[in-house]
Formats: sequence, C-alpha cells, structure tokens
Amino acid sequence: NAAHIIETIATLYELEENLKHKKAPPEEVETERKAKAYPILKYLETYMLDVHKQYTPGEAMEKALRYAFAVWIRIGRYVQDGRFNIDNNLMEQAIRPITLGRKNYLFCGNNEGAENNAIFYTFMACCREAGIEPYKWMKEVLSRSLPDMTEEELTKMLPSNFK
Repeated sequence: NAAHIIETIATLYELEENLKHKKAPPEEVETERKAKAYPILKYLETYMLDVHKQYTPGEAMEKALRYAFAVWIRIGRYVQDGRFNIDNNLMEQAIRPITLGRKNYLFCGNNEGAENNAIFYTFMACCREAGIEPYKWMKEVLSRSLPDMTEEELTKMLPSNFK
C-alpha cells in the first residue's frame, strides 16, 4: 500500500521533472498539470480512502493517511498555478542552517554574541539569495577598511549590491 502510494507520487515528480527539463512556461505547466497530475491526484485520493479502511487508529500507516487527508486540499493547489512548486523543498533547504543552528544560538555567550551570530547568518543567506559565494564575499569585505568607509560605501558592500 505505502509502496504503491510512493510510486504514484513519484509519477507526479517525474511529470514535474519533465516540465522543468523542457523549461515549460507557467501556462504550459498549469495545462499539463491539469491534464495529467490532477487525474493522478484524484486516483490517489480514492486509493487512499479505500486503503485507509484497512488500518486501525494509531497504526503508522493510518496516521500517515490521516495527515495526508488533513492537508490534501493544500497538496492539490499546485495544480492550479504553473508558478507553484509541487513541494516546499527549496524553502526548507534555505532555512535548514537556521533550524540546525537554533540550539547553538543559546550558547553565544551573551546578547552581543547572539546579535553578531544573527548578523553573520543574515549576510550568508543574503549572499546565497544574490548568487554570491559567501566565502569570497566575506574575504573581499573583510580585506577592506570597513571603519573608514562612508555609509554609501558600506551599502555597496552588501551582498545584494556587491559586484
């Protein structure tokens, strides 16, 4: 049962990969999803409803199916707009360093250390967002005499303005 559900979901991801590979515009993505992904989702919903009856409350599969039903309306929304992603993996990957470091922030030593840590992580995230290698950016910025710079010069050093 679980393997069949995973295989069916893999079909949805294969469709997404094909659309991404051919660089389909959002309008085409939406059309393809409505034609191909939507019927798969409807089948999957029916299948899960049938399979759900086989499990007793509290079993791992029953809990997983109950969760899927609770978020089902959100799962299907990506079909309605070609600009939506099938999942939120990109966002989860973007915030992973923050999540992993959260407990470590308790050991910054003091408030100033915590603020410095927050500034550092913000700069690293901004570099990633701007498509700049954080190490190269930091090396360049730290090699300059920052205390002697004007506010305008410092602003130019921000990752979003950095060239």
